[in-house]
Amino acid sequence: MVGVGIFLILLALWLAGLGLADQKALWWRFQARRFSDPDANEPSEAGYRARRILLLSFATATAVMAVWWFTDIDYFQSGGLKD
Repeated sequence: MVGVGIFLILLALWLAGLGLADQKALWWRFQARRFSDPDANEPSEAGYRARRILLLSFATATAVMAVWWFTDIDYFQSGGLKD
């Protein structure tokens, strides 16, 4: 049961790391090679900003789920009995 919470924390850290990284560098490193003219297909600054906001939002939601998981783990282990 604790493994799920640890997985959620690791996922939140990975998403936050991607969100805090340079989005333009990530695009040029992993996506640009797919296009014959990468300059014409590069996302706008608003696209980079939206991706950053989305990744950080998902990281926050995942961290909240991890906190919820660790606070309610006793509830699950006791068979649904609150103290």
